[in-house]
Amino acid sequence: MMKRACLMAALMAATAFITIGCQNDTESRIAGIYEHPALPGQTFEFHADHTFMNTTGAGTMDCIIKHPGTWKVDGDSLIIANDIQNTTYEFGDSITEENKTLVKELFERMAQKRPERTAFKIIDVDEKMLSLEKNGQITTYVRTDSLNR
Repeated sequence: MMKRACLMAALMAATAFITIGCQNDTESRIAGIYEHPALPGQTFEFHADHTFMNTTGAGTMDCIIKHPGTWKVDGDSLIIANDIQNTTYEFGDSITEENKTLVKELFERMAQKRPERTAFKIIDVDEKMLSLEKNGQITTYVRTDSLNR
C-alpha cells in the first residue's frame, strides 16, 4: 500500500512538472510581435515579462491607438487582461481636436463592451504564426518579429 501511494505521488509530481514545463515552453514560444491577418497594421506584442501591447490604426485617420495589458498561458489557453485605462493615442498633425475627441470616445465605448479578461484556446504557435480560437473561430496571426532575446 505504501509503495502504491509513493508511486501515485511520484506520478502526480511528474505530471505537474511536465505540465509546468510545457506551459513555460508555450509562453516562451508566444513572446513576439504578431500582425492581425485581416487588419494590416494591427499588431500584438507579447513580451516575455507577460505584458502585451495592442497597436491599432484608427481606420483611414492619422491615428495610432495603443492599449497595454498582461497575458499568461493557463493549460491550453492564452489569457489576456486588458488595461484600457492606460490607452494612449498618437495623432498626426492633420487630426482636428474634434476628431481626436471622437476617436477617443469611440474607442472608450468599444472598450467598455469588451471583457477585462479574455481566454483564447491556443491552436498552434511557432516561429511564423500564432493560431487562436475564440467562440469557434480560429484566427492565425502572422509573426513579424521574435521578442525572445
